[in-house]
Amino acid sequence: MIRVALVIGRLNVGGAEAELVRLANGLDRARFRPFVATLQDAGPLAEDLRDVELVALGRRRKAAPGTFLALRSLLLRRKPDIVQSFLFTENLYCRLAGQGAVVSGLQGPLTEDAEVGSSPSWRLWAERGTFRRARAIVSNSRYYRDLYVRLGFDPARIVVIPSAVALREAPRGGAGIRREFGIPEGRLLVVCVARLVERKGHEDLLRAQGDWTYLFVGDGPCRDRLEGRGAILAGWRRDIPEILAASDVAVLASRFGEGCPNALLEAMAAGKPVVATRAGGTPEVVEDGVTGILVPPGDVEALRAALERLRTDPGLRRKMGEAGRERALRVFSPDRLVRRYEALYSELTGPLPPV
Repeated sequence: MIRVALVIGRLNVGGAEAELVRLANGLDRARFRPFVATLQDAGPLAEDLRDVELVALGRRRKAAPGTFLALRSLLLRRKPDIVQSFLFTENLYCRLAGQGAVVSGLQGPLTEDAEVGSSPSWRLWAERGTFRRARAIVSNSRYYRDLYVRLGFDPARIVVIPSAVALREAPRGGAGIRREFGIPEGRLLVVCVARLVERKGHEDLLRAQGDWTYLFVGDGPCRDRLEGRGAILAGWRRDIPEILAASDVAVLASRFGEGCPNALLEAMAAGKPVVATRAGGTPEVVEDGVTGILVPPGDVEALRAALERLRTDPGLRRKMGEAGRERALRVFSPDRLVRRYEALYSELTGPLPPV
């Protein structure tokens, strides 16, 4: 039996957190015994865990010496064979704790603009100092793997496992969501599910406004700047399937740094066409001209033209939505993700090499 510790700061509503939950629930119980450790309180996605033990360390701050010591004590006491983390701080802590075969998740940029040649950040310095303490690095996109390689990291340690999305029966209609936000039937509803931060490109969407209604789902530091400018700001929601059922098009206008965007996977699984920028790993998710339309980052006119094209062509919206759902089922299924992690864990449970 391979004992697996899955470590994250808190089970918030987010892509890395959703991936942890899918993995914890999906691991074959005949071969793997997982438990989840959160550095802070459990968080809202904890209720989605099924038969998985959850240990919430309950620390007030994730980045603090006491938090690291609490996690290290837990891991040394429980002695898992695999220690899987998903985000930057947790990755560092698990590598430094010195227990088990450490697998780090690579799901975000190391520098401010996620491009080689930008000013080195403290994150990059910390990553260089601890990288070899991880037995494997799992990237959710080829884009991030290639970026790490260009920064000089060993490609032999980096495994690409794309994120996954659960396919379920879409909720019928979406009239309740439209009534809630006062959106009339027949009005094109364009949904963007993303944190309200500058790099997600909400400003570009507002500048590309046309004969449609934007619904921005998420929250963040740019909320005040976006208020009162024509988009509906819904905040964080747990009813994303219902919101997607009410929508006509999903959009993500990121300016840089995407890995394997969970919001686009959710939209494709719901059978919705996508308009997105060619940012980071997005072209690995969206098949341009088939499941959606890709445009250059920051190109407001191209964004507007893509949305206008879909607004005026219901047949194209339906065709792209159907192709997206088929692609989500074929390429991004939870079962495929779990089996690839299981193969990696089985491979890594031999003797630890010297650091």
